[in-house]
Amino acid sequence: MPKLEQLEDILGTLEGFTVKENWDRFFTIRGSDNEFEWYAEWADLRGPLLAHLSKLQSQTLPLQILVPGCGVSNLSGHLYDAGFKAITNIDFSEIAVSDMLQRNACQRPGMKWQVMDMTTMQFEDESFDVVVDKGGLDALIEPEFGLKKGNQYLSEVNRVLKSGGKFVCFTWGFCDVLGLLFSNFRLGWKMGIYAMPLKPNCTKPNDLQTFMVVAEKETPSALHQITSTFKISHGNQTCSLLEALENENRVRKEYSTAGSDMAVLT
Repeated sequence: MPKLEQLEDILGTLEGFTVKENWDRFFTIRGSDNEFEWYAEWADLRGPLLAHLSKLQSQTLPLQILVPGCGVSNLSGHLYDAGFKAITNIDFSEIAVSDMLQRNACQRPGMKWQVMDMTTMQFEDESFDVVVDKGGLDALIEPEFGLKKGNQYLSEVNRVLKSGGKFVCFTWGFCDVLGLLFSNFRLGWKMGIYAMPLKPNCTKPNDLQTFMVVAEKETPSALHQITSTFKISHGNQTCSLLEALENENRVRKEYSTAGSDMAVLT
């Protein structure tokens, strides 16, 4: 059984995160008993994630949650154990889906696992209350495809998400990813960005901080400033995110001002 360090090395050799065969190879080498989590751990995600989900929870109907690009993360299992039973998980790797179905079928009955490409989902419009993405969007940004797959994916998120629903995206907040999030969830969305805690021993340059972006689907004409709850804490990564955030809020303010001026003239 490979150790965690070996799995990280294998991931580093993947020639393209959007190629299914590469992920199949990783999941095969990984084995079914070796837990592997990218991004922040559940202990760090639990509080802020459940706080947002609980605001949508109905007393009569279960919250319909979609986890695209689920891989072999334990995120869905933790959500199920926290009381959210209506969870649908999708991934384009048959190996990952088979592994997770086998591990969860008895312990978490009713949780769904499907082989599906997150950029072309086979779900009806407005099927889900929440879409929870842990690193899925980040993996779609590659030089070979540019922003095409990322735009396709976020268009699908918009389509399958109910009005009033939320897209929760855990990301490292690189510029290309932020650009996609800002442009796709500008009009008709309320957005906030939150920093997940850094590990105490996070000192290496490649120890990246995870951010949680929450986009709430509202009326198509709504335009809001993006809120945030973090300060510069981890070198260039956070500095770049704050700069991108300030620029986007400036664009939104100018757009709102221009729209108000046009309304007065008409």
